[in-house]
Amino acid sequence: MKAKHMQTKDIKNFKMSDDVYKLRRKVIEHIYELRHLRLPRVQVRIGEARHSRALLGQASLKDRKVWITKAAINMGERVLRNVVFHELVHAIYGFNHDEKCPLMQAKLETILSKENCIEHFTRYHKKFN
Repeated sequence: MKAKHMQTKDIKNFKMSDDVYKLRRKVIEHIYELRHLRLPRVQVRIGEARHSRALLGQASLKDRKVWITKAAINMGERVLRNVVFHELVHAIYGFNHDEKCPLMQAKLETILSKENCIEHFTRYHKKFN
């Protein structure tokens, strides 16, 4: 039986190469910042937005799958961390957008520090565990 590829209609996956692996590694490093919470394994793909340049990431709700765009990675560590943590909340806990929470707003309006990102993420982790 052939395995179904991890795909989404909004982000076109890059084929794996040394360069794509380096981009993926940057995303995984941010996931490791949460290792003290013992999160489940999350599949990560890197790609480019098909339709909207504003799209920085996407997740499959409660399915532990995350897509991050190269554009998000190129925006720097702080933005990338915000995008990765935001998508992890979707992918792991199935939580939708919340305009009252700076981490879970539908549009990236506030760039949180590393400490604030971890603090907000930990609240969701405690709420759903």
